[in-house]
Amino acid sequence: MNDLSLFDTDYEIRTFDKEYEVLVNRIQHIQVGVKTLMVILEYVIDIVESIKEIRGNKKKTLAIRFITQIVNSAELDEYDNQLCMAMIDNGVIGDTIDLVINAHNGKLNYNKTLKTGSKCCFFIILKAMSYNKNRNKVKHKK
Repeated sequence: MNDLSLFDTDYEIRTFDKEYEVLVNRIQHIQVGVKTLMVILEYVIDIVESIKEIRGNKKKTLAIRFITQIVNSAELDEYDNQLCMAMIDNGVIGDTIDLVINAHNGKLNYNKTLKTGSKCCFFIILKAMSYNKNRNKVKHKK
């Protein structure tokens, strides 16, 4: 089965390969990584929002599938890949999608916004700590 397909209520499969190719073409100038994942998410949301055949959670599911496919297709070092996948698997991407859509619709839940922001900060701090640890190892070797 195609990773970029969704089931509708009639059990028919609708693939979104065409939309995925549009996405790939739009982000070809961006180097995929932890630092650019939210920028790529902007493009993903824009493309998924233009699909009229699906609504609600199916759009969110498709957006997460698109960004997962982008990360899996990118040539990332193991550490960046793990961080990107952790952001996807731990709900940071899904929560960010909800945040963007709710902000667009004028329905922000400030407690959830704070929770999402906290998750994002956690990953940034984790990356910074790891970066400094790796830099210190290199300095000690010299």
